[in-house]
Amino acid sequence: MIENYTEEVLKARQVSQQAIEKEYPNVLELLKLMDEYIVSLINRFESVSGMGEIDNYKLALIVSFIRTQLIISEHILNSELIEVTILERKQIELIARLSEIDKKTNNKEGLHKLKGKTPNIGNGNVSENLKNMYGMFSEIAHSSKTEPFALIAENTDNDTIGYSVLPEYNSTNTIVALGNHIQLFFDFVIYMFSFQEAFIPGYTNDDDMELINNLIEKGKLAKLSVFDRFK
Repeated sequence: MIENYTEEVLKARQVSQQAIEKEYPNVLELLKLMDEYIVSLINRFESVSGMGEIDNYKLALIVSFIRTQLIISEHILNSELIEVTILERKQIELIARLSEIDKKTNNKEGLHKLKGKTPNIGNGNVSENLKNMYGMFSEIAHSSKTEPFALIAENTDNDTIGYSVLPEYNSTNTIVALGNHIQLFFDFVIYMFSFQEAFIPGYTNDDDMELINNLIEKGKLAKLSVFDRFK
C-alpha cells in the first residue's frame, strides 16, 4: 500500500542510484566529466555578444540542449528510462535543427522554410548512430508499439505481466540508455567545436579535446560498448 507517492518515488530513485553505482562504479565519473564540459561551455558563453537573429536561434537551441543534458543524466541514475528516451529524442532533433540552420545560412537561404516544421533527421543532418536511435525513440514517444513498455515492466515470480509505478533498476536497459546519452554528447561536442571557433574569441579546442580523451579512456575502462570504436 502506497500512502505518499512522492516519498516512494524518491526512495526508489535512491535504490536505483545505489544499484548502478555498485554495478558500474565508473558511471558517476563519466557523468562528472560530461558535466565538466558543460560547465566550461557555460563559462565561455559569458564572452559571446553581438549575435544576429539566426545565431541567437542557434544559441537558444544549444542552451536548451545543455539544460536537458543534466536532466537526462539524473533520469538514467533514477532508472526512469522512458523519460530518458523521450528527452534523448528531443536532443537529436536539436542537433538536426542546428545542422539545418547551418546549411541554410551557408547557402544564403532564409530560415522561413524551417519555421513550424519538425527538424529533418535525414539529409545528413545527424550521424547514422543518432538517425538509427531516433526511429526507436519515436516509437516510444508516440506509444505506437507495446514492446517499449518493457522499460517499466515489473519483475514477477510467475508468468503474469506487471508494470511498476516506481522506478526499478534494470542493468541492461540502464547501460543502453547511458550509451545513447554518451553518443548524443559526442555529436553535440563535435558541433560545438565549430560554433565556439566562430563566436568565442581566442578559442582553441585543446582543453575540450583533453577532457574528451579523458572521457574516452575512462569509458573504455568502464567497458561500455559506446566506446568500443576507440579501442
